[in-house]
Amino acid sequence: MKGALMELEKDFKKAVSKIDFSRYDPYSREFMKPLFIGQLILAMKSVYDDDIEEEIDGARKYWQTYLETDDTAYKDMASDELRHAGILIKKHLIGADEVYRAELEAHEKERQEMLKLIKEE
Repeated sequence: MKGALMELEKDFKKAVSKIDFSRYDPYSREFMKPLFIGQLILAMKSVYDDDIEEEIDGARKYWQTYLETDDTAYKDMASDELRHAGILIKKHLIGADEVYRAELEAHEKERQEMLKLIKEE
């Protein structure tokens, strides 16, 4: 799902860049294409809301910023995001079916690897 969203977002940006905003027509093909792609992106994000992935992704971004700046506040924020992800994983495990449980376990494995990386630094 994440790959599809990334592709749609790339297509959306490309389509928007083709709109001449100085004289566009909201019913034109060049306007409608990004409109429909954008609506699909929003619909997919609302259906496949992945709060755990969002927390882990936030941790990745903060960790990268820490590596670039050496500002320990970003390291702390990455740890906080991973803690949030851990809480969400535990909550989602309650009543999860086998398929979703496997996905949650993959998230937990990634979370643990990132925690280990942060503690070693």
